Amino acid sequence: MSNEHAIIIGGGIAGLAVALALKRHSGIKCSVFEIRTEPATIGGAVNLTPNALRYLEHLGVLPKLEGKGCDVKSFDLISHRTGKPLGKVNFDNIDRFKYRAMRILRNELHHSLLETLENLEVDINYGMKIRSVKEEKEGVTANFEDGSTVTGDFLLGCDGIHSAVRMKFVEPDRKPEYTGISVAYGFLDATHLRERLPVEATSLIVGSSGILLMTYADAPKTNLYIAAVTSVDDVGSREGWVAKGQDKVAIKNDLERRFSGPTIPCWKEVIEKLDAPVFFPIYRLFESDKWASGRILLLGDAAHAMPPQGESVGFALEDAVLFSRIVQNYKPSERFQKYEALRQGPVSDALKAANRGAQTVGDHGWLMTIFIEWATWIYLLLRASKKEEEFAYDVREIELDSK
Repeated sequence: MSNEHAIIIGGGIAGLAVALALKRHSGIKCSVFEIRTEPATIGGAVNLTPNALRYLEHLGVLPKLEGKGCDVKSFDLISHRTGKPLGKVNFDNIDRFKYRAMRILRNELHHSLLETLENLEVDINYGMKIRSVKEEKEGVTANFEDGSTVTGDFLLGCDGIHSAVRMKFVEPDRKPEYTGISVAYGFLDATHLRERLPVEATSLIVGSSGILLMTYADAPKTNLYIAAVTSVDDVGSREGWVAKGQDKVAIKNDLERRFSGPTIPCWKEVIEKLDAPVFFPIYRLFESDKWASGRILLLGDAAHAMPPQGESVGFALEDAVLFSRIVQNYKPSERFQKYEALRQGPVSDALKAANRGAQTVGDHGWLMTIFIEWATWIYLLLRASKKEEEFAYDVREIELDSK
């Protein structure tokens, strides 16, 4: 049992996962501080890749997800123009991956992480906004807006793309930038739709006015999640984005306009049944090799947020599991440097791929749309074996030098 104490800023998936990994596998005391006043209850449906499911098993969370998500054998890409398949991302190789993929509500995953932590004596504190950090020879002290303080051996910034830890204490000039694309998402009961949807489990419909994800988020395939990624001009302010997201009628009208057509025969009915769609802009961070400063390390989106590519939760879990292994195998003065050396290469590759994908989103003419369809087909064909390698990759198998 270690005498070390980790201060974790951020109680989302990355923060809870690293608390679980450190406490369960390294015996380190963890204290989590979340700016929200209570656990988050909003969010879409996340894709858990085979890697992510293996890491959740490693953390003791996977049994709590049983029966709560949709089993996904493949991620099917379809042309909105023709209704024909462009290819797929295949998860159906249990012999190699151990698991397929799962689509599940984000808040279900979050709740299961919290539930797993309950018996591990991990303190989770809500309504805690970090004000300052003081580093000393023997430790680090975090000061919060309510006047409270906590001292530990190291501090982990797991507070997302708009990370206060990154912008105040690690790399102040590395601020989120708008990608030019936004997401509108929502849920509906698909039980009584008049016509069959082009969805087995998860489909990505590629069109001239954006990309539409349609996926079931529950085991019986009744809860349909849709998320549209589209090109939207920057409104210039947080208040402007909030106002745009509050106009639910305009969001629905825009979705209907962009994706109506024979490929989704019941699209108008889907839009009518869509419950309170949520809208938000997508930001990203420019690539940087500075994830640490002194006794502070960034994990998850705080370090490497990227445009959506269906694997971000897996990256956060991977961060947590790898860092826990490094804590077990290296002395404190070596850990952050070793973690950056092992993690930044794979993350850089994923970031470049996500940025390439984001560049295909926009309002295109018919010729460009056909080009993107062919490019997608070729890309999926050429990348099939590489994707299999990625889904089989496991940070627990990386050889580490002993202490």
